[in-house]
Amino acid sequence: MNKLTLINGCSKGEALIKLRPMFSKNGFSVPTLILISCDDWFADDKKCIETIKKEFGSKKLVVRSSASDEDGDGQARAGEYDSVLNVSADQIDELKSAMSLVIDSYSRKGSGSRGQQIIVQEMVERVIAGGVVFTRELTHGAPYYVVNYDDVSGSTSSVTSGNGEYANRTLYVHRSAIENIRSDRFNRLIRAVRDLENIIGSDFLDIEFAIDQDLQPHLLQVRPITTQSTWDRSMAELVDSELRGIQSFARERFKPQFGVFGKTTVLGQMPDWNPAEMIGRAPRALSFSLYRCLITDDAWRLARETMGYAVPSGQPLMVSLAGQPFIDTRLSFHSYLPASLSPAISCKLVDTWIERLRDQPELHDKVEFDVAITTFSFDLDERMDELAGCLDVDERGLFRQALLDLTHPLLQGQRESSIAPALARIDRLAARDLPHSSSGPMGLHTLIEECVRYGTVPFAILARHGFIARTLLLSLMRRGVLDEDTVARIQGGVRTVAGEFLEQIHALDRGELPRADFMQRYGHLRPGTYDILSPRYDQMETFGTGLMSPQMICNEFEPFHFSMQQRSAVDGLLHEAGLSGVDSEGLLAYVSEAIAGREYGKFVFTRSVSAMLELIAAYGGEYGLSREDLSHIPIDAILKFGKYSGDVRTIENRLRDIAEKNKERHALTAAIRLPQVLFDEAGVHVVPFQVSQPNFITSRKVTADIVLLGLHQHSLDLDGCIVLIENADPGYDWIFSQSIAGLVTKYGGANSHMAIRCAEFDIPAAIGCGEQSFESISKSKRIQLDCSANLINISL
Repeated sequence: MNKLTLINGCSKGEALIKLRPMFSKNGFSVPTLILISCDDWFADDKKCIETIKKEFGSKKLVVRSSASDEDGDGQARAGEYDSVLNVSADQIDELKSAMSLVIDSYSRKGSGSRGQQIIVQEMVERVIAGGVVFTRELTHGAPYYVVNYDDVSGSTSSVTSGNGEYANRTLYVHRSAIENIRSDRFNRLIRAVRDLENIIGSDFLDIEFAIDQDLQPHLLQVRPITTQSTWDRSMAELVDSELRGIQSFARERFKPQFGVFGKTTVLGQMPDWNPAEMIGRAPRALSFSLYRCLITDDAWRLARETMGYAVPSGQPLMVSLAGQPFIDTRLSFHSYLPASLSPAISCKLVDTWIERLRDQPELHDKVEFDVAITTFSFDLDERMDELAGCLDVDERGLFRQALLDLTHPLLQGQRESSIAPALARIDRLAARDLPHSSSGPMGLHTLIEECVRYGTVPFAILARHGFIARTLLLSLMRRGVLDEDTVARIQGGVRTVAGEFLEQIHALDRGELPRADFMQRYGHLRPGTYDILSPRYDQMETFGTGLMSPQMICNEFEPFHFSMQQRSAVDGLLHEAGLSGVDSEGLLAYVSEAIAGREYGKFVFTRSVSAMLELIAAYGGEYGLSREDLSHIPIDAILKFGKYSGDVRTIENRLRDIAEKNKERHALTAAIRLPQVLFDEAGVHVVPFQVSQPNFITSRKVTADIVLLGLHQHSLDLDGCIVLIENADPGYDWIFSQSIAGLVTKYGGANSHMAIRCAEFDIPAAIGCGEQSFESISKSKRIQLDCSANLINISL
């Protein structure tokens, strides 16, 4: 159904006039409109005004464009020309001004005004939502209704103009599942869209709409989708089939699982090990499999078990839904509980945390701080009060004691899973020579085994210490002992590998450090740690040239010291809590060691990951496979074929076959839309993209131009700019060698790599603003980042 015969050759206004009498009772309403030609306006504007007044009296109007080049089959120029809202029909000066603005926009944008039309239309009053519906996903033609909407400002044009602060909400509805729409307003809207599709005879439509307080949808514009010529027409059938499989998988996953606490689960892309931050929403097969192999299959569980947490045995933390990575939060919450806690209490806690995440999905990247209780803290009693009757008095006491028994020896360094032993294992990995690229899959086996044992497991321990440290700091702030500025000073006073890196890159830029020496230590870093297509620093010929800002001065790290009053207050809380053997200075040392240790651990183990990717590239090169080919081959397939010494052509053909199939599979992965937080079967087909609350770093406020940075860009002038990056990866640390004004990332949690970096260098940042906000911000030229008020404002 894609004929569009009814509105072919019509202007925007002519199409609306033709459609207006054709809708069913439950379909769209088209506000009353008339068309004024520019030629008629130039010939006799008084007569045109009389026509308008006769039709509309004293009503409020919108004066809109209806240009001949606005809605063609090959292009769409939504928002290209001006519209003027809230024009009084009986105010001549207002009408003249509005008509002139629209006419001037025709000339300004190059189409000219002669022969063009202008829509004069009754304003839709009491708007509760406005925006655009695409009846197919634009990039791949996947079978979704895609609703981009603003339900805050009351504007009918914020989405198409791109100027709305709130024009960043998106709803995906699979075309076969409109009965799963819970919202009355969107149910009415999509049914009106269905009616419009039947009238026009096409399901490839771009529709501008408004919904009033009576839930009546109003049609403001309809045009053909212009990207349909690039679509794979088989995609719809593939998506349908894949979604049926995901729904079946989710149905089983949401049931109680043997050996795991909790009645049901929530699947999320950013909780716990936040895979969307590290490998993206739709990673290729090699990236996904490598992350799974090194971290989410076993390392996460082994680390927490060593620290005294309960873990579900043999359970991989990350699952694949159509190739997209999701964390099973029931497993996460299970593993955040002390092993000594009874199953009855554990089940109550997991069920409560799951329910909270279901109710507040915007907390999906903050579960360690705002959903679950994962460690002892000085505000533990207040946090348990927030559990809303989950535990009785005796159970609260048992939970408190279990957390204290788990945390106390970690602070004292009395366990094998304390900071010092974990760092010792990391040092063993740092001291090991990496296999030569010619060592092939055998060297890859060794690298993986050593990376897990001496890299990702101890790093996971250090990362948990980092969360414990930050939780303790935040609890001191909640108890009134510290304020936000003091916590920032504590974090900024910790010297990490990032500070050393900046000193070294400064020396490289000034010619004081040979390039070979710099690359020996830092050359393994790449902006996409698990991405074989992302070049390493030592593969970037111009890296280190002109990076340093002339005025850039490396931070002087001044270790923080408590004042006498703060020391007394912290010592009092430690004594009150029963944390004997730990004083305020010891606690401060623990926090510093945890922050620095986590960053050092990541720096070291990513050296092994980078070496793995180079081994894979060299091995594939022997069979004529490019990095692009290899990016679609999972690590287990490479290891499998590396065991055989069969015919070269046979191995090459089999690897190419895997690569081609997974390349097609990846296109499907990218086309399928799933929510970042999935908590029931209906979410497989009706996908609201939650508006994430960023993690704001520092309390500073800055307004600056933005620079959107890609994986392969490493020599841009970023001075004075707010930098936008998708993933908070260590490979982007070079940006701190310049005087950037701020940082915004699509993904990232409160304790993520870039959050720590920005706290360390006192750089205002919004970490993890989410897909919709990031897309909206990236289309702007200049933004205001107000961290104290937790706001990102687009400057017009």
